[in-house]
Amino acid sequence: MMFLAVSHNTGDPTPYLRAEAARVAELQQEGLVELMLLKADWSGAVLLLRAVDLPAARKAVDSLPLVAQGLTSFELTEVVSPGNLP
Repeated sequence: MMFLAVSHNTGDPTPYLRAEAARVAELQQEGLVELMLLKADWSGAVLLLRAVDLPAARKAVDSLPLVAQGLTSFELTEVVSPGNLP
């Protein structure tokens, strides 16, 4: 399953950006994060996740340092590729 994860920063992420980037790289190596984009106004990020289900996708984003520090939260939405429509 694919999930669009959109974050909304609630605090200054600057002190945790290195740790955040390292964890995202780990999730990419594990095949969970396919794409990461930053919002142009730096108010959050957008991730494309590939996970077995919603709880697995939630566990992945909850493992990010900014989430653990309470500085961001993610809204998750299941998405499909247009080529996979019925």
